[in-house]
Amino acid sequence: MDMEKKEIKYLRLKELFFVWGIFLVGFFLRLVYLYQYRNSPFFTSPIIDALSHYGGALRLSAGDWFVKGVVMPRVPLYIYFLALLFKFLGKGFVAARVAQMIMGAFNCVLVYMLGKKVFNRCIGAWAALVCSLSGVLIYFDAEFLSVGLTICLNLILLLALLRCMEKPALWKWASCGVLFGISLQTSVNIIMFFPMLCVWVYFFSLEKEQKQEQTAVPPQKLAGKLKIIVNKIAFQSVIFLFLGTVLSVLPFSLRNYLGGGNFVLLSSSAGINLYIGNNPMADGKSAVPPTRDFSYKGWEDNVWVSSIKAAERATGRKMQPSEVSNYWMIKTGEYVFTQPMHFIGLLMRKFYYLFNGYEIPENQSIYFFRLWSPLLQMLVFAHPLILFPFGIICPLALLGIGVSFKRDKGIMLLILFIAAHLLLMLIFFVVSRYRAPILPYFIMFAGAGLLWWCRILKEKKYKAFFISLAVFLLMFIYCNSRLFGVADEDTSRWFFNLGTAFQYKGDYARAKKSFEQAWRMNQNNPDTLYNLAVLELERGNFDAAIKHFQKVIDKDPQDTAAYTNIGLALSRQGKTDEAMQYYGQALSIDHEDVGTMVNLAAAYGTKGDFDDALRLLKQAQELNENFAPVFNHLGIIYENMRQDDAAEEAYLKAVEINPAYFEAYYNLAAFYERKGSKDKARKARDKAAELFPRRLRP
Repeated sequence: MDMEKKEIKYLRLKELFFVWGIFLVGFFLRLVYLYQYRNSPFFTSPIIDALSHYGGALRLSAGDWFVKGVVMPRVPLYIYFLALLFKFLGKGFVAARVAQMIMGAFNCVLVYMLGKKVFNRCIGAWAALVCSLSGVLIYFDAEFLSVGLTICLNLILLLALLRCMEKPALWKWASCGVLFGISLQTSVNIIMFFPMLCVWVYFFSLEKEQKQEQTAVPPQKLAGKLKIIVNKIAFQSVIFLFLGTVLSVLPFSLRNYLGGGNFVLLSSSAGINLYIGNNPMADGKSAVPPTRDFSYKGWEDNVWVSSIKAAERATGRKMQPSEVSNYWMIKTGEYVFTQPMHFIGLLMRKFYYLFNGYEIPENQSIYFFRLWSPLLQMLVFAHPLILFPFGIICPLALLGIGVSFKRDKGIMLLILFIAAHLLLMLIFFVVSRYRAPILPYFIMFAGAGLLWWCRILKEKKYKAFFISLAVFLLMFIYCNSRLFGVADEDTSRWFFNLGTAFQYKGDYARAKKSFEQAWRMNQNNPDTLYNLAVLELERGNFDAAIKHFQKVIDKDPQDTAAYTNIGLALSRQGKTDEAMQYYGQALSIDHEDVGTMVNLAAAYGTKGDFDDALRLLKQAQELNENFAPVFNHLGIIYENMRQDDAAEEAYLKAVEINPAYFEAYYNLAAFYERKGSKDKARKARDKAAELFPRRLRP
């Protein structure tokens, strides 16, 4: 007996060392990648979705936790998570990433626990080790994206569901529902999992009761049969699962209603994302917005902003976020029913992408980031013969699913989870970022496939081995093929993104060089010209900027931002009347463009027409009461009109809305100096210096 206890203690200690070893290996490799990644301009200059998350988290961590006046276009939990990291670890670019990497290494431990529970200790160890070495997961753990948090919450959810099924209780099902809702607030990709989960709960709860009924004595058998009939779809379990989900989702929905004035259950961008993935021009793997309208706020999603503008122009009226989402869903339905054959072809293309080994980019290409990381070069690559690693993992996983498929609650739970993710990507569009959360489960089944091969070879079942090998080779060819343009990347986007990062860093020379390279590679992308023009505008090269903006207008006559920026360039040259003409053209296209209204008001102020300036700013304020530049320019106009109390109130409102607004602090400091309030002037100037110290140098 003592020997058995010692053996058990030894095995537990051995397992503990293994688990810690997996964690340390995973964390060490992620730190190595982070050390190499620091040389990339994107390290301190995140762009696109990473920038939206970073900017939104900064706003929250600055104290605006409720985000008044905004209906969040995407599920918000990751932004709140990132804001908490900034609050407690600082707002730099290292600490938050290290915290994410700790979570990424912990995910490997969770993978071991789930793999061990569903399969066995060997498959759990294999899956944990491969996840710790996965270049795809390492890459996403270093980005300000929700992939790592999504994986963590999903693994915890699946472990909780399995334990709940073993020892069910209504409070446990409610807790699982809460976990499901929390995970849903990180990524809506699991929303299709809920109906599948209900079927799973029903099927295996029913099976458990049937087993109990078979082993019971006759009176108990009758009671058991009645219980099965009454509780045929595990009614109580599903209801409590549902209530737990609602309980965790409702606070965010209420926040949208109370803070943004519109009840949106999960994400107001569902409609536009559905349309992006399903329209006559869709290719199944690109997220191209319907227009080229840009956000005036760094934390806003430009795709969401452009979808609002396009919907409002088409309907000719102001729309609530839920109405915008519904508009794009209706547009998607029109496409599906009017062009069914085209839609079916698009679905087939997306189905091919789902299992192909190429890591399709959404914002950034993982293959581009190999330039800064020798580690990533070894762990992720696209060779003409093999797309590593998914080109190997996927066919092995499909083999593993085939040989493991049986009436088992753990295996069926994983299969349903994978199916739900794949189905949602099939409905929307396929990119690496949304496929990455199911990578750990593919790795588990790949381990199951390898273990099955080892077993049948040991048992000398050579016929089964060679048949399965032939099937594997066919799937390998499929997963590593290059059909339907799966690997066709617009590499000019690499240089475009690089130029954007250099531009954020203030490295204008390299930004210009990158944009010019992107333009040489692809002269059909007006975004490149636009950013190049903005760069020239920021450097004071007004004639060059106007020339580039005019080319943007030639390609896209509805680009209001190009008209507005030409106006800005002309204003800075002292050509106020010409500038006002361009502002007027922008407003004729979009008469609710608050940014253009502010610029036109500034032009009126320059001409001394304060009444018209005030009228425009008040109109802009009615359209968007949370746009800080409106109040900054109100302060300027009120100062010119000698209404000092109103000017001070406007400046303070501007910095309240945007605590990182340099110009408002600078104007506020000048205002206090003029008023003789030296202490207030010093505080405002110190804050401005903290935000942009180089701009205050003599």
